[in-house]
Amino acid sequence: MKVDVLFFAAAREKAGTARTTLALADGATVADLWRRLGDDHAALAPVLRSCRAAVDEEFAAQSTKPRDGATVAVLPPVSGG
Repeated sequence: MKVDVLFFAAAREKAGTARTTLALADGATVADLWRRLGDDHAALAPVLRSCRAAVDEEFAAQSTKPRDGATVAVLPPVSGG
């Protein structure tokens, strides 16, 4: 299956891109995607530990299985005043 991945804030900086499309095995989870992203972008791996995922604009657990063609957002924590 293929998923579109959108990177935001620090994740975008570490990945060096705002978006990518990845092919994953059928039945892959967000956790599998996170491992793949860490392998593909070594600088991104430490940031992923604190990031949340949104699949098709809804927050998703690491156990979530995105559908083929899904959009997965990589969302670092937000801070501010």
